[in-house]
Amino acid sequence: MRTDPGSSGCGKNIGFVNDVCADGICCFTSIPRNQNHLGVTKVFLKRRNASYGIKLLYTALQSKDIVFNPCKCLEFYLRGLITPTGHSIGALLRCGIFGKKYRPYTCNEFPDKPDSFMHDIPAPCIYNEYLAPEDYITLKHKHIFRLYFAIRDDQKFLKKIAPGFTAEEIRKKLNLCENVGKISAIWDEKPAEYFLLEAPKSACVLYTSKVHPKIESIKQAYHLWQGHIESWLERHYGIKWQENLNHAMKQESEKLKGMK
Repeated sequence: MRTDPGSSGCGKNIGFVNDVCADGICCFTSIPRNQNHLGVTKVFLKRRNASYGIKLLYTALQSKDIVFNPCKCLEFYLRGLITPTGHSIGALLRCGIFGKKYRPYTCNEFPDKPDSFMHDIPAPCIYNEYLAPEDYITLKHKHIFRLYFAIRDDQKFLKKIAPGFTAEEIRKKLNLCENVGKISAIWDEKPAEYFLLEAPKSACVLYTSKVHPKIESIKQAYHLWQGHIESWLERHYGIKWQENLNHAMKQESEKLKGMK
């Protein structure tokens, strides 16, 4: 893609944070329709964006695939990359409501505002878990999972995520890239072809605060989201869930002591 590493190539004055959005919670969580999060207006929804053609695919060898809808405010662009082994593609993400240098007053403190639906959400977002330590992931999920962007192979949509190129040029580029796969899927009862691009593990994607911190350890995460984690452990380990949790915490504590 003929885009500069610091821009989307779409002619807008967009500032990226290390090439990816700094609002991981809203990019990786589907916002309910009745929410006015980020001051979404009818005008914004009418002009549409990339979110309608993007899905998030959670997958692992030992589990069923799970599909997530990203936030409706997500703007998604592609950037060409040259690697030692050939061409590849990266994703540029941003909140579609961002101004040039500031955020609207309605989302200055999202999701920490008391009236935000995210304020007391009883679980970490999927991207927070994607970045979590392996000890936490293997305890809660019993396997290391991978997170992909599933990009619909659609004529109108492909042009939106790489402005200045025809859909055929973009399709050809995606088919040639070493880090892009292709699948056929039926989601929402509609069959379609999707390009798969693994989501980058980048700390700057995740929104962090005292209310929504990054997962640093099993003990810390359990303290914050006790009910959510317990339900997962009970599902996996039955009546032995507490035993598995205590064992994992003990191992984690010993590992941390050994690192000091």
